[in-house]
Amino acid sequence: MLKPITTLAYRYFGAYVHRYRPRLRRLADRLKIARLPYSVEEYVSAIILLTILAFFTSFSSAFFLLYSVYGYDAVVSGVLSLFVSISISGLVAIGLIGYPGYLIGQRRRDIEARITYATTHMATLAGTGIPVIAIFRALTRFKDYGEISKECDYIVRDVELFGKDIYTAIADAARYSPSRVWAELLWGMVSTLRSGGDLRAYLAERAKAYVEMHEEEEKRALESLNVVTEIFMVLFILAPIVGVIMIVFMSMMGGTVMGINAQAFLFLLVYLVLPVLGIGFVAIAESQKPKEVI
Repeated sequence: MLKPITTLAYRYFGAYVHRYRPRLRRLADRLKIARLPYSVEEYVSAIILLTILAFFTSFSSAFFLLYSVYGYDAVVSGVLSLFVSISISGLVAIGLIGYPGYLIGQRRRDIEARITYATTHMATLAGTGIPVIAIFRALTRFKDYGEISKECDYIVRDVELFGKDIYTAIADAARYSPSRVWAELLWGMVSTLRSGGDLRAYLAERAKAYVEMHEEEEKRALESLNVVTEIFMVLFILAPIVGVIMIVFMSMMGGTVMGINAQAFLFLLVYLVLPVLGIGFVAIAESQKPKEVI
């Protein structure tokens, strides 16, 4: 979302949205966790503006097509256009409301996929005796750590730019972390530092635990992939072959399938049903794939 849009939207709807700020606390927290650079008033104002624009744009476009191009009656065109515009604007609003959650999920997966080696790196640095802020500063230079580098950058920024002490900066990063695993690591660091414990030993122990965690996740993911593969073999290799043979014989005898001409049903099966189901199974298999760890 572009800043000019949020600025324009805030100018018209910001005062109205501000009245409901207490009810939008959860969304405000999600914007912080997603690291979106907008206040909750700006973001909600942008949702309102874009939803209104989507409604009127889709309504006018649909009415023009139905009434002027396809020649439908004005009342019918209006009703159908209203249905289309409500659907499209509703999807726009739902998509924008859910967008922070999508970003949070992306950031969480990225952090948890890289946390093992990042924690090992932190343990190595802690063993040299350098200050804690230097550990986080070092990780900001390793962009291969993805979102972890960004989280460390926020901690360094809070200390060096905003003047927070290291404990508060780490605690704030944990509070607004998209990953429970990363948050627990940071809270543990705060506790270890405040109690005067051995930070290197703590980080080394957590790194070992993350290795075991990833091994368990890979094992579960491989088991799920085996099940998905077996289902795929049955539904997309054996069943289509048998089905196509049966439909071809029915077509030769002039039969129908569920009241549909056998040839038309075969066309729908091959060019619509199977591709859609195949895409769905690919998405399921992709979601079950073990996380890539650098």
